[in-house]
Amino acid sequence: MIGVLPETLTVCGAEYTIRSDYRNVLQVFEAFSDPELEPGEKWTVAIYLLFEDFSCADDVEEAARDGFDVNEAAKQITWFISMGKENKKDRELPVYDWVQDEQMIFSAVNKVAGKEVREVEYMHWWTLSGYLNGVDKEDIWTFIVGIRDKLNHGKKLESHEREFYQKNRDLVDIKPPKTEEELQQEAERREILDEVL
Repeated sequence: MIGVLPETLTVCGAEYTIRSDYRNVLQVFEAFSDPELEPGEKWTVAIYLLFEDFSCADDVEEAARDGFDVNEAAKQITWFISMGKENKKDRELPVYDWVQDEQMIFSAVNKVAGKEVREVEYMHWWTLSGYLNGVDKEDIWTFIVGIRDKLNHGKKLESHEREFYQKNRDLVDIKPPKTEEELQQEAERREILDEVL
């Protein structure tokens, strides 16, 4: 129905209430970018983060043994996160990363919303996505996204884009997520440096 924000998802004819706040969706994104999790584990995490009936992986696994269709739930989650849009068959390289771009994204969204959205107790994922779609084309974040898109498609950068990219590669290049082991090694290096300095 037009104008209604979904609060439930239907899996094999049964309606399930979902945790529709945007923060839950961002946690799903974090799970999917976690190199330590296997694909099946990522979907299990997504299900218990979004479906109110589940509070942990064991709940999802028990429900699956009792006939809960995890594949259908995954399709419904994909529909919800993509705001009802058809899933593209060709997976494109990402042009933004919620973890890496968090401050730029929220700065841009806050301008559209006219408030600090992270301070709002609840905001539906589709509402936040609507704000995201309304971000000014002149915003620094959309400028960076434009550069990434051109690079992903092998298009030539304008001279001002090329100059910005050369000076700000750390902002433009999306970094792969680090494993727990890599994070531990970094912490150990920092500890050693702190002792030496």
